[in-house]
Amino acid sequence: MLSAQEQQRLLDIERWFRASDPDLARALAHGPRAQRRRQFTAALLSVVSGALVVALTLLLL
Repeated sequence: MLSAQEQQRLLDIERWFRASDPDLARALAHGPRAQRRRQFTAALLSVVSGALVVALTLLLL
């Protein structure tokens, strides 16, 4: 656990970082969520593509 002084110093660093490069700070703050969304989209596209291949194969037989 951080001491009160360490917590304050960390908050100061976070504020400085958000003020100095807000775009990067925003990207880092939302990074894992965006990555999970991309992974979910890729998985969904894989499932849908597979289902279409199976359906087309069955139709052509």
